[in-house]
Parts: sequence; structure tokens; C-alpha cells
Amino acid sequence: MTSVFKTTLEPILTLGKIFGLINISYTLDPAGLLMWNIHSTYYYSLLEYTRMIILLFFTYLVYIDEFYYIVHYRLVKFWIAIIAARSSEIWTIKLINGIIQFDQKLDLLSPAFMVHQNSISKKKWNVVLAVLFLYFVGYEIYDIYLWPPTTFDFNTFLIFFFGMPYILDYVIIITVYFYLINIACRFQTLNDFWECLPLGLVSVPSEWTYAELAMLMESIRLLHAELSQLLKIFSCSYGTLLLVFFVCCIIDVIYLIYLMIKLENVIKHVPLHMLNIQIVVFLMSVILAASTINEKKIKIISYLRLIPISKLPVEIKTQLALKVIKMFLYQISLLNSDEITAFGFFNINLNLVVSIIMLLMVGFSTLIQMKDHPIILAMVENTQIYHSHWVRNLKSDLYDTNSKQIKKN
Repeated sequence: MTSVFKTTLEPILTLGKIFGLINISYTLDPAGLLMWNIHSTYYYSLLEYTRMIILLFFTYLVYIDEFYYIVHYRLVKFWIAIIAARSSEIWTIKLINGIIQFDQKLDLLSPAFMVHQNSISKKKWNVVLAVLFLYFVGYEIYDIYLWPPTTFDFNTFLIFFFGMPYILDYVIIITVYFYLINIACRFQTLNDFWECLPLGLVSVPSEWTYAELAMLMESIRLLHAELSQLLKIFSCSYGTLLLVFFVCCIIDVIYLIYLMIKLENVIKHVPLHMLNIQIVVFLMSVILAASTINEKKIKIISYLRLIPISKLPVEIKTQLALKVIKMFLYQISLLNSDEITAFGFFNINLNLVVSIIMLLMVGFSTLIQMKDHPIILAMVENTQIYHSHWVRNLKSDLYDTNSKQIKKN
């Protein structure tokens, strides 16, 4: 499993390094851990500075252009995501090395159990990356076909780089989903290990003695505790980034619905519907992955609860096994503290779906109440001007929509 994780980790690290989510100087050392490369310090430092200068230069070119609220929001979102990722970079390294070290311990225990270790192959991850890339390219082509820009120049490229669909969102979602799925697979492996133990923890002469059963149970318990600790590290490493991601997604949904209201041409709503569906899919992917981890983590506790301690053989009660079972059951009281959180602001589970829906309803009701406020009117007008300048056919659409509204009034 260790080699599989390292192999599938390479494209994820590459994406993070390209977009500034992690320092380029971190590489896998001969021992298999992700460490700061001290042998080519100048080379990696040059690459790091070059990348940041390019991103800052792109940002400057967009910033000095005409002032638009939506453009500045996109720039702020881009850099807040990068800052959030870099501020917790040390925790990210601890998470990666923690998974690698966990796999090494898991490999030592695997020979005792004849089960297949759960993992997702590099081929499957490459398929996921290819599908997301093709979707992104296809969306951009379709968007240009429906709403062709007024001009095609370098600024057009910058608009696509910072604009919707945000390319950084793809990098964030595939990175977060990668680590969540890997943690879930390891919890499932521990569950499979436990299922291999004899029913009722009765010693099997040809397989394990009571002493060996106690040692195997203790090993599974320690691995379960270590994996639960990795969840805390994940919250520290990606919690801030997830907080930014969730908040910005809610803002984007409100903005997209505003656009669909302003544009009455149903056919040209298709890209906006696709973006709304994309945001929902991204959010649900993270929420479902986190919920899956919680289910798999609790499952092994349910196995323990089904063991009738009073009916256990006398031999196993005198061994370490009874103590292991009690310690394992004690861990259930610590499950809430091990849940994945967005920097401590909220737990990421299925309950979050209801909270997001309520937040969207509050956001829309607030906008409706403040629709005549000078600040809101100025932002709406500024956004309309931006879209009329950026898209060739959008100006007439906005004009027709406003004309119809005037006639109705």
C-alpha cells in the first residue's frame, strides 16, 4: 500500500506545486518521506520564486485593468486559497508523512491477515484527473462558443485563468478528495482485519492462540488510534482551505443565480447551470467522503460492542484482550473530537448540507431586502458593465432584459 500511495501522490503534489499550494522544494527522500530537498536548494528556490512572480504578475495585470467588483473578488479568492494552503503547509507535510509511516506499519501487520488492502490505483486517479481536465476544457470551449469575448488577447487568457470555472477549485477538490479517500481506505482495511479474527474471539488451534489474538487486537487498536489522529492533522492542514472553499462556493452560487435572473435566454443559461451543478458536486464530494470516513471509523467500534464480554472464554479474560476491548470501547468517547472540521468553524458531515441550504436562503432573502441599497445597486451596475464589456453578445441580452423590465413597469 505504501508504494501505491507514493505513486498516486506524485500528480497531486505536482498540481499543488504548480499553483502554489505547496513549496516546490519538498520532494520524496530515499526513505520514502516528503522532506525539504537540501541538495538542490538554489534550483528549487529559483523555481519557487519564478512561479510566485508569474502569479503576481498575472494578478497585477488584472488589477490595473478597469475596476470591477467581480474581478477583484476572484483575485482575492485565488490568493486567500493559496495563503490558506501555505499557512498550514507544515501540517500538510505531517499528514503525507503520517500516511506513509502508517502504511509501513500496516504492511508489517498484513501478513497475519489474508485480506486485500484497500487502495485506489494510479490508473483510476489518472482517469479522474483526465475527466476533470476534459470537462474544464470542454466547458471553456462551450462558454466561448455561446458568449464569445469582445477581443482575444493576453487579457482574455487572464480572465479565463482567474475566472469561472476556477481552475484552482479543481486543484483543491482533487487534492482534498485524494487524502480523504486514502484515509477512508485505511479505515476499511482495519475493519477487514478485524473481520478476519475468529468469531467470539475463540482461539483456533491451527491459526492463533489467545496471546496472539490479544496482540493482533492491540495492534489494530493502536493503528485505529493513529489513523484517527491523522484526521486531526488533516483538519489542521486543509481545514482553513476548506473553510475558504465552502464560503466562496456559497458566494458563487448566489452570483450565478443573479446572472441567470438577469439573462432571460434559456439556452445561454446552460453554462451557468453547469457551474451550479459543478459546485454542488464538489461540495457533496467532500461532504460524502468525510461522512464515509466517520462511518468506517465507527464501524470497528460496533464490532466491539457486539462482543459479549461476559461470555468470553476464561483464557482470553486472563490475557490482554479484555483490557484491549475496554480501551477500544473507551475510544468511542473521543470520536467527536476526531471529526473533520473546517478550521474548527463547523464539522464536515451530512448535517452541513442543511446548514448550507439555510445559509443560501438567508443570503437570498438579505439580497432581496437590500436590492435598493446604494451599495448593492452600485455593485449590480458595475457587474453588468463588466459582462457587457467582456462578452460580445451579452450586452444586447442585458439591454433586452432591461427594456422588458421597463415596459412591464
